[in-house]
Amino acid sequence: MRVRRRVAFSIVAALAALALTACEAPRPDVTFFADRTAVDTGPSRWCTPDEATLTVSCTEMPPEEVARMVVRQGGAVQINVPEQVGGTPWQVYFRYVGTDGELSDGRTEVFTDGRLAYTLRPFDETDQLTYVEVQSGFILTEGERGGVDFAATRGWLVLVEPKSA
Repeated sequence: MRVRRRVAFSIVAALAALALTACEAPRPDVTFFADRTAVDTGPSRWCTPDEATLTVSCTEMPPEEVARMVVRQGGAVQINVPEQVGGTPWQVYFRYVGTDGELSDGRTEVFTDGRLAYTLRPFDETDQLTYVEVQSGFILTEGERGGVDFAATRGWLVLVEPKSA
């Protein structure tokens, strides 16, 4: 009877250990805030580099599931990141429609100071943000014209719709 209990206990302990090793820490959310509205979103892109094979495996959020928010023309977007993101280098990539009606893009500096918040302000009061993405998890990649580039392996995206007048 004792042997059976020990065997049963050993099996249960092994299964519990297996279950715990299979657990993965939850992926962090980022909060975007504008015009009295907050949007919390999980990662829209999450890549796992495999250094042994020099490959990257990525999961992308389907376009219809990407978070959306309404922001007025010239409106700013405040971005709050958790420690899991702010404790690593991160930046904000954005797109906007300028006064001339042309779609342009830009990016902030790479934050390495542990900051957990940033307010993205358009360059001009007539600019309309259309796309705001927090990027982190940078890895070195081969550059298009030689040399190296940095590629983000993690991203949190919110698509911006203009606020109706």
